[in-house]
Amino acid sequence: MLKKLCQCLGLSSLILVTNYGDLLGGGADARMHTPFPLTRVCLAQIADILLVALLLFVPFVLLARTRFYPRVCLLLLIAIPLYLAFMPFDRVPGLVALASVAWTAIVLLLLLNFGKLYTRLLRIGSALTASLAVFALASIAQLLWVSAWRPAPNQFTAAWESSPQPPRQHPLLVWIVFDELSYDQLFEHRAPGLSLPNFDALRAQSTLFTDTQPAGLHTVTVLPSLLTGSLIDGVRFSFHNRLSVHHPSEPGWQPIAGADTVFADAERNGWRTAVVGWYNPYCAIYGDALQSCYWINHDMLDGPMAQSASLAANIRAPLLQFVGALRSPTHADCNLCSFEVHQRHLTETDLQQHAFQLLHADQADFVFLHLAIPHSPNTWNRAQNGFTDRCGSSYIDNLALTDRVLGQFLATLQASPRWGQTALIVQGDHSWRTILWRGRPAWTDEDEDASRGVFDQRPALIVHLPGQAQHRTVATPWPIVQVHAVIEQILHRHSPTL
Repeated sequence: MLKKLCQCLGLSSLILVTNYGDLLGGGADARMHTPFPLTRVCLAQIADILLVALLLFVPFVLLARTRFYPRVCLLLLIAIPLYLAFMPFDRVPGLVALASVAWTAIVLLLLLNFGKLYTRLLRIGSALTASLAVFALASIAQLLWVSAWRPAPNQFTAAWESSPQPPRQHPLLVWIVFDELSYDQLFEHRAPGLSLPNFDALRAQSTLFTDTQPAGLHTVTVLPSLLTGSLIDGVRFSFHNRLSVHHPSEPGWQPIAGADTVFADAERNGWRTAVVGWYNPYCAIYGDALQSCYWINHDMLDGPMAQSASLAANIRAPLLQFVGALRSPTHADCNLCSFEVHQRHLTETDLQQHAFQLLHADQADFVFLHLAIPHSPNTWNRAQNGFTDRCGSSYIDNLALTDRVLGQFLATLQASPRWGQTALIVQGDHSWRTILWRGRPAWTDEDEDASRGVFDQRPALIVHLPGQAQHRTVATPWPIVQVHAVIEQILHRHSPTL
């Protein structure tokens, strides 16, 4: 009985691991990108492991007393190795089907012609399955540990935000990072029929960089690189909400804080600093050099769970997803993608609201905005001119949304008395990473057509200097990390070298 219980517990933890894999090993990635406690998510996953184990254990024990038990063992001997070996390749049905046929044929051959070898294989499999209980117990222990983590505050406000203020008499620098904004898709190979009037209007009175060199492929390393002016190729997020980074040219890991960034330089030069950002915990990491800060991320974790959802909902959702995947993997993938779209919609709405409030107040001097668009999943349907909560929109749709948001930002900035003293930087942290998104449920035919089957690594970069009215182009290779130097020159009231 104990052995069967261990087997069921181990199998349960493996069946569900795709829902909580990002919470194992300390869950650093999940912790870094959520401003909410993960307690309900972790406890829900523990409950699911135990519940599925119980659902497996009861019929397993009952069948063990019947003549059908050998057949059950045969099915498990076929299914378990296949599941473990090909769980990462569930989107390659041809490979999985071929391997399934081959492994099933081998097991049946052993059963029919090599009885002793089959019995030995069955005993080994039974022992290995029971040993999986160690993985289950270790997973539960790690989930309990992560459930005790508490995030740092994701918002604080400046004194100048809490009461009415006279019009601000100071130059303004607004730095906007639209996540995954591609130069190629904006200007060089724009999709037929896609209208981006606000990007075109900004381009007409700004400097456009046509050969930007990326600082990396992932936001977690690119943003600290831009903020510090030094390339970073690795990050570590501690249980106490502190970030350490690794530089490719230096050994070891170094802690990073606001004092190491342009935010601190801005404060030293008398600029009021403010951030509204996505994905990275700006307030926790850089708060020592920020006067106003807000960051948010409602995005889903590995499974269909939300940090703000109830414990019951987080218990129920992964189980329903698993049952749906057994019935129709394609339909289940679509449902999961739609849940992801819904969560991203919440994130975008939240970020835009706080960004508009900050710009409309017109009291901060150095404003950094990091928005989740046009990054997948895609939440805009340009044919309907509105948000969608279903999977099926494309990167091109999200570009249309990005242009719309940019237009609203520009209208707010240009209505300010400080517009003539405003420097505006609009960029992507990295380009559209087609190499990551192709083949996923959110990838559409329109994405395939627009990408042309290539990955163009150039992020977009547009710089508008105060009073600039003419278009200018920089066509030479330009490392995107040099944005840091441009910002430093603006903060010191120097004319930037572009």
